[in-house]
Amino acid sequence: MFGYWTLVKQFELHVLLFVRAIRESDFSLYVASLQKLMPWFFAFDRTHYCRWLSVHIQDMISLPHTVPYVYEAFTRGQFTVHKTPRRFSAMSVDQAHEQQNAMVKGDGGAVGLTKNEHALHRWLMTGPELARLVADFESHCTSPSVSTEHHVYSAVVYERCLRYDYVYAECWKSI
Repeated sequence: MFGYWTLVKQFELHVLLFVRAIRESDFSLYVASLQKLMPWFFAFDRTHYCRWLSVHIQDMISLPHTVPYVYEAFTRGQFTVHKTPRRFSAMSVDQAHEQQNAMVKGDGGAVGLTKNEHALHRWLMTGPELARLVADFESHCTSPSVSTEHHVYSAVVYERCLRYDYVYAECWKSI
């Protein structure tokens, strides 16, 4: 039983390192975490991930020799998207793309538009521009003094953690 939970912990730590690499835009950690995750895809019998992740890792390792300017950009953190200036808030490009698609679709989305070619064409042409206008409006409405700190560093969260630590310690004292 202990061996099972040790494996679970190892896998979770590798996944968390991958998340950290994305959130901090750390390209070397990104490649290293993918290399650590690679054996797990074989263990979980994920054939396509095994096949294509090995190709992706090899491409990333060979970037300094094959496409040095892309490697330089990636080491500066340009393989992720920063929607806010806050630390630890970068996201992968595909996640940012999905969020942008959700913003363009809006509440109703494209449901029903596929039956009317004219309405679908109009929606496809105006959707991205409307999303840009809304984002521009929201950026002007926000406070100019936006903190670059992650929300977990706020005083409220710190006080809550202190309370939880105190309750936790008291619980152990009573045992």
